[in-house]
Amino acid sequence: MPPVRKILIADPDASTVRALAPALRQRGYQVHAARDGARALQVAILRFPDVVLFDERCQMLDARTFVRILRTNPRTERIPVVLTGEAVDADRARLGTFLRKPFNQDEVLARIEQIFRRVEASRAVSGESREIEGNLAQIPLVDLLQILAVNRKTGRLALEREGEKAEIALENGRVVDARTRHAEGEKALFRLLGLREGQFAFVPGAAPVEARIDRKVEELVLDGLRQSDEVAALLPALPGPNDAVELAVHPSELPQGLHPITAEVVALLRAPMTFQELVDRSTATDLEAMNAIAALLEKGYARRGAAAPPPEEVPPLLAPHELHALRARIARGRSSGNQTVGKIVLAGGGPLARRAALARFQTVPGWEPAPAPAAGFGTIGRLSLGDGVRVDVTELPGDAASRPLWRPFAAGAVGALVLLPAAEAELLLGELARTLRIPVVVCGPTEASIPQVLREVPAGFAFEGTDAAEGLRALLAGAGARASS
Repeated sequence: MPPVRKILIADPDASTVRALAPALRQRGYQVHAARDGARALQVAILRFPDVVLFDERCQMLDARTFVRILRTNPRTERIPVVLTGEAVDADRARLGTFLRKPFNQDEVLARIEQIFRRVEASRAVSGESREIEGNLAQIPLVDLLQILAVNRKTGRLALEREGEKAEIALENGRVVDARTRHAEGEKALFRLLGLREGQFAFVPGAAPVEARIDRKVEELVLDGLRQSDEVAALLPALPGPNDAVELAVHPSELPQGLHPITAEVVALLRAPMTFQELVDRSTATDLEAMNAIAALLEKGYARRGAAAPPPEEVPPLLAPHELHALRARIARGRSSGNQTVGKIVLAGGGPLARRAALARFQTVPGWEPAPAPAAGFGTIGRLSLGDGVRVDVTELPGDAASRPLWRPFAAGAVGALVLLPAAEAELLLGELARTLRIPVVVCGPTEASIPQVLREVPAGFAFEGTDAAEGLRALLAGAGARASS
C-alpha cells in the first residue's frame, strides 16, 4: 500500500486550513498546519511533507528564507513549495508555484495533483539513463523542462501532436536547441511552450554539436510564456494565417534605419506571401515578427491582401477500419510506449529501383526518412499513421549471400515489399512467403517480369505495377498474400 501523502499548510489564518483540510483529507491526504514560518520549518523537518502551501503573510520566517533553508537540507531539498497570497505573482503562477487567494478549491486540488505527477516524473528520470514518455495533458512541457533541468539530463525530448513532430535538445539540464517543422532555436521553443496536448518521449544520449540556445531553463520558460500571452493578445488585430500580406509602398519610400527585425520582414515582403508564411520565414520569434508586421500595417507601409485558398486537406493514408486492422496485425509486434510499432521489409530491386522507391515514399503522408543504413541493412524510413500507430520500413539485401540473415532480420514483420527486377527473386520470395509466411506485395515495371514463383502460388501475390508508394499503401491496407505451405 503506498504511503499517505502529507500536505503542510502554513497560513496565519486558521480559516484557510478549516476550508481546505476536509477536501484534502477526502482525497486521502494527511494535513498538517502551521501559523507562522518558524513553526512551518519545524514541521517540515520533522514530518517531511510531500508539498507545502506557504502563505506570503507568514511571520517570523518569510517564504524565501523558508525555501532556502529547505534547499540546504538533503532530506528536504526536493519538497515542492507553493506560495499563496492575494497579490498576483505572475512569474510564479506561470511556473505553477503560486496560488491566488481566496482559493478555488478545485484549483488547489488540481495543482497539488499536478505537483505529484511532476514529482513522479522527476523520480522516473533520476537514474543515469532513463527514458520517460507520456502525455502533455498530464505533465505540461513547462514541468518537464524543469524536471529535466533539476536532474541535469542530457538527451532529446521528442514531441508529437496530430502528426506534427518537434524536438528539444538538452545538455546537463539546459535547453540547447529546439526544432519544429518551420522554426528552430528559441523561436521553436517558444512555440512549443504553448502546447497543451500531445505525446512526449525523453531519450537520453549525446548532446548536439551545435547549441543555438544559451539561457537558463527558468528564464526561457518565463520569457516564452510571457511572449505567448502577448501573441494571444495581438492576434485579433492581425491578418488571418492564410491572409496575404504585401508592401503598400516601394521599398525606397520606407524610412531609413529600420529595426533589424522590421527590415527583415520588409525584405521578405518583396514577394507577397501569407501572414503565416511571413511569420514562419522570419528568424525572429513569433512575437517580434508579429510586432514588426503590426507596425508596418499601422503606418501604411504594408497592407492585407485577399485570403489565400485553404490548403487541400490530405486524406489519411488508411481508412479507420484499415488502420484498426493494421493495429491488430502488429499488436504482437514491437511497441514503444504509447505507440504500436510494426515493421515492413523492403527487398529486391537494384540501386535505381531503390532510389525510385524512396522518392515515391516521400509522397506518402506521414513518411519520415532515416539516415541511410550501413551495408544495406536497417531502417530507411518511418511512417506515422496516426492514433499511435507507426511502421518502420527496413531494407533487406536480396542477394543469396545474405540468405542466412533473411529469417532473423524479417522476424516480426507485418509484410514485405519486393521490388523488381530482383536477383534470386524466386529464392527470396519463396523464403518470405513459404518459410516466413509474410504477406508480400510485388512492384515491377511490367507484369511479364514477375518471376515464375508467383504463378505457382495458388493464393497469388498482390502485384501493384510500377508504383512503390501505392504498393506500400496496399500492403498496409491488408493486400499481399502468404504462400500456402
